[in-house]
Amino acid sequence: MTDAQGPAEAGVVVQDIVYAGLEAIGAAIPLDLCAYLHATDDQGPQLFLGAPDLASIEPTEAFSLFTALRDALQDPHEGDETMLLGGYLAIALSTEGPASRGLHVVGRRETPFEPAERAVIARLAGSLGRLIHASEQPRAIAAPDSDAGAPIRVAVEMLSDRARAEVSAPFGDEIRTGTGEASTAPRAVALAVIDAVDASLKLRDTAEGDIGGERAVLVLLSDGSDRPALGATLIDQHAPDALRATAGAALEAAQRLSSR
Repeated sequence: MTDAQGPAEAGVVVQDIVYAGLEAIGAAIPLDLCAYLHATDDQGPQLFLGAPDLASIEPTEAFSLFTALRDALQDPHEGDETMLLGGYLAIALSTEGPASRGLHVVGRRETPFEPAERAVIARLAGSLGRLIHASEQPRAIAAPDSDAGAPIRVAVEMLSDRARAEVSAPFGDEIRTGTGEASTAPRAVALAVIDAVDASLKLRDTAEGDIGGERAVLVLLSDGSDRPALGATLIDQHAPDALRATAGAALEAAQRLSSR
């Protein structure tokens, strides 16, 4: 069963996902340029710029950058080439869905990307592109068991300027419990999930924000090989508060890394 969404609603959802994704890519890799170009059958290319800040560059430079990105959108890119684009040493990754095309472009002024950085960018940009294109499709109404695999218990205690969390969650055929301590409650919860499921994982960042009128939490983890995985959970009836949503997003990211 599906719930249809209009073009305006879909556009807001795409915008929110894109900016959250650009922020996640920028948190994982140092960048001077972080951009996404989105085009549909009904609308020409739309530029989303995470870096540089438009206020920090001249209008002519901004126009030249957009023109170069628009031209790059016409050809497929797989993230395996370095191009000189608008004064940046850049790599690009194309994605495509039933209703739209997208192009993630990231770059630096002087320092080329290492192979490991290219791999991280390709995984994040590819995952975000699929999520962006999927968001334009009719949304499936959640089945009654859609909270399967959600954290069972999340408890947080504030200790002076530190937060201590304990999380119990299903992982495989087990119920595992872990603890975490950090300067903020969301980071403590994410670290507790890591402690429960795989202590070798690393927490890169957590973020909370609005996506298409909904409140959501993102958690970015990586494994021992620095492969990233992004988990996302809506704050809704299945995760009624931000900390439970943080635990759910961290659990999702951990499960993705464990399945590779």
